[in-house]
Amino acid sequence: MAKKMSKRERKNLMIAVSAMALAVVVLVLVTLFSRRGEQVPSNPEGTVGNLAGNINNGGIVCESEGRIYFSNPYDGGALYSMNIDETDCKKISTAVASSICVAGKYIYYFQSGSSGASGLGGVRVPNSFIRSHIDGQHGYTMSRDVVVKAQVIGDYVYMEGTADNNHNYPYFQRMPIGGGDAELLARYGINPSCAVGNIIYYNNTESNHYLMAYNTATKNTYEVLEGNIWNPVYDNGYIYYMAPADGYQLRRYSLNDQTIEILTNEKVESFNVFKGYIYYQTMGDNPHLAFMLTGGGEATVLANGNFNSISMTNGYIYFKDYWNETSLYHTSYGSTFYEPVNAALQAAMENIQEENDKAKEE
Repeated sequence: MAKKMSKRERKNLMIAVSAMALAVVVLVLVTLFSRRGEQVPSNPEGTVGNLAGNINNGGIVCESEGRIYFSNPYDGGALYSMNIDETDCKKISTAVASSICVAGKYIYYFQSGSSGASGLGGVRVPNSFIRSHIDGQHGYTMSRDVVVKAQVIGDYVYMEGTADNNHNYPYFQRMPIGGGDAELLARYGINPSCAVGNIIYYNNTESNHYLMAYNTATKNTYEVLEGNIWNPVYDNGYIYYMAPADGYQLRRYSLNDQTIEILTNEKVESFNVFKGYIYYQTMGDNPHLAFMLTGGGEATVLANGNFNSISMTNGYIYFKDYWNETSLYHTSYGSTFYEPVNAALQAAMENIQEENDKAKEE
């Protein structure tokens, strides 16, 4: 026969049960918070985190509300920000960032390492997709997946990824900007860079490389244009793209009257479009970086050689020397003059010196 509990024993049991219940509640709240982070307000309708051409070129530069957020090659790729006129250049994170997007007071980016993680004694930084305040504070890991390209569209981050420890296939997924579980949208890659409202224009990687459209509201897709199409960029009613099957010509397709124009017969390796200009890099025997107006016409060579990471803002066009990763140049629209981004170099030197001084003190 079971022994009857005393009043003291019943009281102790109730205290223990209450404590366990409280612990469970705290654990649930902590889990929810860790998965979602802080409460992130909704973005205005039509929000897109960065220009399509910038994301297609690595997403290492992004402009928002008069500030430029960029991966600074002079400081190992660390994340910096500066005014559009390149004043007040400062480091906001050691993260080596790509697919940089900014929406509201938040910056989103894929972190592939840390500017301080190279060399002997370096700390290994895992791949991760990060959201933080635009000053670099309150960083929150949204995903540990390997992200190839990402774009903020409305209240979601859309991600194209490759096979990794979490996936044995390329993938297309989205996550709420506040964090939480990823929603798998396709078991093949869809480049989310070219977003216009709730439509993503992309080339079909599953079968025929046709130009497709994905509706983020209905999750339906439809064909827009037949052909072998790469890196679509929307600008003022046109889709600009490379045509690999036709010598990598640069073309544009009118969404209004469904006509195609060949803009250049040069073999184009990468390009970007903004503010009425196209900047593009050619490949072949005489590679060069050139520019033209969006309507086509005669092109002007800006620089001979191989360049990449063509990024555009309201102030400047930025690009890097393909053979020198520790380089960052800028040029003004329509100008044939270019120079290193000295503000980024100076800020990097000051930060590196400061970090070295701190290390010596320790």
